[in-house]
Amino acid sequence: MGILMSGEGINLEETSNVVKESIAESQIMEQLNMILRNVEEVYRELVLTFKDLDNGYIEAVNKRYSRIRATKDDIENQGINLMEYVLRVSPTLTFKDVYVNVIQDLVRAAEHGEAAAYRNLLLSNKEFKRMPDELYALLDSMLTKLIEMLDTNISMLGKVGHNNKVFRELYIKLIKTENAVDDLYREGGLLVLRSYSKDVGALILIKELLDKLEDAADIMKRVGTYLRYISLQK
Repeated sequence: MGILMSGEGINLEETSNVVKESIAESQIMEQLNMILRNVEEVYRELVLTFKDLDNGYIEAVNKRYSRIRATKDDIENQGINLMEYVLRVSPTLTFKDVYVNVIQDLVRAAEHGEAAAYRNLLLSNKEFKRMPDELYALLDSMLTKLIEMLDTNISMLGKVGHNNKVFRELYIKLIKTENAVDDLYREGGLLVLRSYSKDVGALILIKELLDKLEDAADIMKRVGTYLRYISLQK
């Protein structure tokens, strides 16, 4: 996926510690941006997976799940490579532990997206009746807000250490969006119980699916909080 940060062409031994940190952080930010965009791709594909499930397009659900899983695997590999780089240059980094936490959380977000897609796949392979319109709309809204949170984090990443006013506005937007996901999650739990009280298998799968989306929103808020911490210290 185009990662590697070997420091080729840059003799870090001949530069000051400040310059070393700046060079390392620039490469870390670039790779975090790439990972964030790939995580966003997982959730954009997940939106279409829900749509295919709703329309009864079983083969399309299978194909989309395969794409999501492949993207998730790529993100895990990117995370491993970036983690190794962070640890390799850690003597020059003020925020080493924070970057490690961000990488781990982005990988978790991708894994949650893949887990949600897998539950869609299981639902498509059983005698599953079409979701009630109200529940489908709610799940679609949750995914839309998750993608919005990812977009907000991408914008925040690009403004770390720069415009604190804009950064703060983006962070507040992130928190409000996560709160909206929480509201939808609570509403969704009640809808699932009402809709699938006689189908325990579907009830469990859709409830787990809701859990994965809500957990992903928590992760995205936490990533934004880490980015805010870094930005405030610069």
